[in-house]
Amino acid sequence: MTSEALAIHGEATPEWLTQVLQHTGYLSHGTVITVESEHIGSVFNSQTQRLHVSYSSESTGLPTHFVLKRNTQEDWCKRAQAREVLFYQTIAHLSDHPKVLVPCYAAAYDEESKNSYILMLDVSETHREPITRAETITTLGSVPQPSSIDAVIDTLAMLQAYWWEHPLLKTPMARADIWETQFTPVKRFVQYYADLWAQVLELTANDPLPEEVRSGYEACLKLLPRLWEKQLNPRFSSGKQLTLVHGDAYFSNFLVSRQQPGPTYLIDWQSPQVHIGGEDLANLMATFWTRAQRQEGQREQQALRRFYQTLTAQGVNTYSWNELLRDYRLGIIDWLFMPVWDATNGSRRDYWWPKMNCLFQAFQDWECLTFMAE
Repeated sequence: MTSEALAIHGEATPEWLTQVLQHTGYLSHGTVITVESEHIGSVFNSQTQRLHVSYSSESTGLPTHFVLKRNTQEDWCKRAQAREVLFYQTIAHLSDHPKVLVPCYAAAYDEESKNSYILMLDVSETHREPITRAETITTLGSVPQPSSIDAVIDTLAMLQAYWWEHPLLKTPMARADIWETQFTPVKRFVQYYADLWAQVLELTANDPLPEEVRSGYEACLKLLPRLWEKQLNPRFSSGKQLTLVHGDAYFSNFLVSRQQPGPTYLIDWQSPQVHIGGEDLANLMATFWTRAQRQEGQREQQALRRFYQTLTAQGVNTYSWNELLRDYRLGIIDWLFMPVWDATNGSRRDYWWPKMNCLFQAFQDWECLTFMAE
């Protein structure tokens, strides 16, 4: 085990934190004297603690509050956090990266145990979620304040502009899903979701989904190979107009400043990948906003306009407004199948059905079937 690695059940001791901060170059004088741990919570893929820290008198300028994130012991959780560690290690070498991530003081992965940790600044006094996860999934409370929407959109646009056709998109840190890059996996992918869809129909036999939803999904499944051939394959083969996407960009994964102006952060980087930027936009707006919420005051259109203006202001000048709308449609189509997966993997209907309904409404409003058939 490397000198700075921490076993999943171990405590964050002053000696350990001293080693970590010395190893990463933040602590050049003195030592950590005390560490008080406060359990924040365990979610399905990680364990998180808040660390209250004091230093010897020689140490100056270091934070006294950190957040320590560690993986749980499921194999997939270990793999997911290993990707997040690689992401933060990559960012640490990019001095010009936009300040859209919570400052990270250490990120390490142990090859032997497959355990990892990420040590970040605790920003809870200065930042908050625009809305909570619970508010997100109720849909009724899923629309943040306008200033928070603007801050989140700007952050996402700055991030995507930086990574637009970036050379590091070809590294393991930002791998593409294989079904988007090879045709044989595409056929398997379509069959996989066709099988899941059949399971959804069976699960809902006593309380059937609306006919327009059933027929819409079936038509979409038939057109997925054509979509890959016409839209996805040319993009992924050439690398053109691709960027880094978060992969789970709900509003509750952002932290906005409690007192504007201030930076907005995007957290939980367990699934970064090279993709079409509209993927995160669809995740953000179409997944849990109802038709009425998207259309009220042209909320969705205004957010897309703001995103496009910020993206182009950051130097992406070979990408048209219509191309953004095309990519937003692609994102909606991709996300349309996430509630299908949710429904067949143990989620309750009161979780996956509102999500499916929101996405299907967006699928209709953006005339995605017509787009797929073109």
